[in-house]
Amino acid sequence: MKPGIKVSVYIISLNEEEHLARLLPQLADFKEVILVDSGSTDNTLKIAASFPNVSISKRVWSGFSEQKAYALSLCNEEWVLNLDADEELTQEYLNTLDSVINSDDYDALQTRRILLRWGKQPRCFIKDDVLIRLFRKKCGTYHPARVHEKIAIEGRIKISNTYFLHHENLSFSQRIQKSNHYSQLKAEDKFARGHRCSVLHLVLIFPLAFLQCYLGKGLFLDGGDGIATSMNHAFYNFMKYVKLRELWQQAQRTAKISAK
Repeated sequence: MKPGIKVSVYIISLNEEEHLARLLPQLADFKEVILVDSGSTDNTLKIAASFPNVSISKRVWSGFSEQKAYALSLCNEEWVLNLDADEELTQEYLNTLDSVINSDDYDALQTRRILLRWGKQPRCFIKDDVLIRLFRKKCGTYHPARVHEKIAIEGRIKISNTYFLHHENLSFSQRIQKSNHYSQLKAEDKFARGHRCSVLHLVLIFPLAFLQCYLGKGLFLDGGDGIATSMNHAFYNFMKYVKLRELWQQAQRTAKISAK
């Protein structure tokens, strides 16, 4: 039986064997799944190739927005759905998706994304992410960003309280590594926009970011895990500004050498 949901799903990947083994069976009824891989060395490609509706494209990593924009360009259906490998669709989301694409009232669907860490929601005040992942291909555009990319929609957006899931099953050391990597990308984005970092930033950013997360967002309700998450958040913000300062220092040294 040919897949019946007339939507192109696009995913970017790097060593996602564990997550794809859960996600791709969910997508078997979609018309096509576009997987753009940036150099996986595990079984990611082998797993993807075992699904007849999955098309694999290999591409050197170029940043989140460029990588997703490229994956989007490969989609053939009018409607497209972007997913990360560690996400999962709910039946409620699938029902809403079906309703939207079979009507002519909207061009995109905005829904919630619920975070699960090892199967549980963190206890805090933080609201769920609100994201657009389903849209008409012609209506969506990615603005340049190395990280925290967003889709810009020109058209009518249906706002729904339905949700899909985000499984963040990472050890604390993996979360720190991820934050270190993302802080570099964010610093480069800020540098490109001309943002600067003062000494005052470096003094205040870590304690303020920790308190904002631990007290302001209610992570104190999550016990030891809340402390770890708040420290990771503070580490990410501190490293982001340290690296931004380094980029300006490097640029100044380069300018002095060139002026000689």
